[in-house]
Amino acid sequence: MSMRFRKSFFGPVLLGLLLPLPSWSQDPEPALKFEITPIVAYRFGGKFYETDGGGGRIELRDSQALGFAFNILANPIGQYELIYARQSTEADTRDFFANDPVIDLDVEYLHLGGTYLFDGDMARPFIALGVGASRFDPSFDDASSESYFSASLGGGIQIAARNRLGLRLEARVFTTFVDSDSTFFCSSDGGGSSCLVQVDSRTLTQWEARAGVVFRF
Repeated sequence: MSMRFRKSFFGPVLLGLLLPLPSWSQDPEPALKFEITPIVAYRFGGKFYETDGGGGRIELRDSQALGFAFNILANPIGQYELIYARQSTEADTRDFFANDPVIDLDVEYLHLGGTYLFDGDMARPFIALGVGASRFDPSFDDASSESYFSASLGGGIQIAARNRLGLRLEARVFTTFVDSDSTFFCSSDGGGSSCLVQVDSRTLTQWEARAGVVFRF
């Protein structure tokens, strides 16, 4: 994702959040200020690569994800947003171990950001940005979870956008910024520690197709 692409979306979102409109205090009916949206999604992608060009990799399987979005209206064209999404999946290992085992893995995102809402009555397109943390939690014994800084960019449409009950359809991409030469799937045993994998990925990217019912109040 180029910096030019990021800036082209970041400007409208900031404008929507920070620029109050004169008509805000003149609306004859108060706007619905809060949204809670339980979300069902399908998540794609995600790979870690072995350091030193060893050829090994960990590849996350595509699977369902669940989460929610909580939005607070900042003005008629912008919202503050908190999102959480959790994926319980499996990760295929390649060329790390003799039998290439499959690892159970939970992947979570917690992001704070905002949305910019385009004009519309019953249907309003939107774009969204978020920053926060991603967490990778393997399920085998004594293994520790790993957390990293991450960011997300989304876009979609809200149907029945001015009603108390609506529908949100969205596509979102999550990018996790992994430290170079990070150790992964580490465990402690008898006061010492060991790590199954040392990776050299700079970023890990996943995509989601998401849908949710919006409750406004």
